[in-house]
Amino acid sequence: MSKIIQPTYTCIQPSTGKKVKFRPFTTKEHKALLLSLAEDDIDIIANAIKSTVTACTDVDVDTVPYYDLEYIFLQIRSKSIGEIIDLIGGCECDPKIKNEFSVDIADTVISPEPPKGNAKLQIEGTPYTVEIRHPSIDGFVDVFKSGSADTDQAIVDSIVSVYTEDEIMTDIMTNEQKLEFIESMTPRQEVSLSKFMSEMPIVKLSANYKCKGCGKLHEHTLQGFENFFV
Repeated sequence: MSKIIQPTYTCIQPSTGKKVKFRPFTTKEHKALLLSLAEDDIDIIANAIKSTVTACTDVDVDTVPYYDLEYIFLQIRSKSIGEIIDLIGGCECDPKIKNEFSVDIADTVISPEPPKGNAKLQIEGTPYTVEIRHPSIDGFVDVFKSGSADTDQAIVDSIVSVYTEDEIMTDIMTNEQKLEFIESMTPRQEVSLSKFMSEMPIVKLSANYKCKGCGKLHEHTLQGFENFFV
């Protein structure tokens, strides 16, 4: 029995500006995605996203920033199902009213603009520079599940290197030592790392719809990978 050979497309990886080749996902892979969404478990959904992008591209899903993975998944989705995502919005005027509207994947915005490459942050009052990247999807999920504003562990996981003019320390630092290094900073010294993490770009799709009951104009923004399965 012959199999259909899917066409290959390209998109631009936001954090590098480089082209990524991808193919659409298959019906079998789509069913697996929908089953993952039905579980309503962020770990299962994240793993389904990773599996799909791994199957359809050669992207290293364990290291690319979360927003890169989300953006690339949207491009795969657009060629697999369609560029238009159909949604239903409500209104406070009447909970029974269902307003149909659509968003176009071509209108995807990443805000703020992703940095090209890793950030290199000088720690004030010390000889140390920290090279850091935004977290992968696994790091993002860990922060999401913690429900905490404490991003120290996410910072640890995102540190690429720590160095001075004379020494690169990362090769001899365990994660526990990296955490100790961060916790030894003053709040003023640590703020640049926290700021970098808190300003991680977000993939957004925006649309407006008018309530068919009262005529009120609603602004709707779709974000978060669990919303891009539909």
